[in-house]
Amino acid sequence: MRDHLDQLGDTLPVVITFADDPSRLTAYRTYLDLEFPVVADVDRTLYRLLGAGRGSFFRVWSPGTIAMYARLVRRGRRLHAPTEDTRQLGADAVIDRDGRLHRLWLPPTPDARPAVDEIVDAVRELDRR
Repeated sequence: MRDHLDQLGDTLPVVITFADDPSRLTAYRTYLDLEFPVVADVDRTLYRLLGAGRGSFFRVWSPGTIAMYARLVRRGRRLHAPTEDTRQLGADAVIDRDGRLHRLWLPPTPDARPAVDEIVDAVRELDRR
């Protein structure tokens, strides 16, 4: 997403939410070189509201997920031991300025997140309203 911020213009701010200890977020933000806010949802209120549950071990560590991490390692990415709940499935959402949910993606596995272009297109739809 960081590489596509210029495509969003001033439409909506990007916010990343993690179900992790707030003290770890600064390091995570630095590690990923993120330019936008990262907030903690330790009690997983937002995850529950969006319907993002926890996956089974085999759902989370699917062949596609393992292949995704293998590609990252081949590209030189250094993987770190997880500090958060690895079974918490993610969600990607576009919320309009009035706080209404515009688009929601609930990927069944970590490797099935929507393409950034798909999220950018959903944000652009808001401009056309």
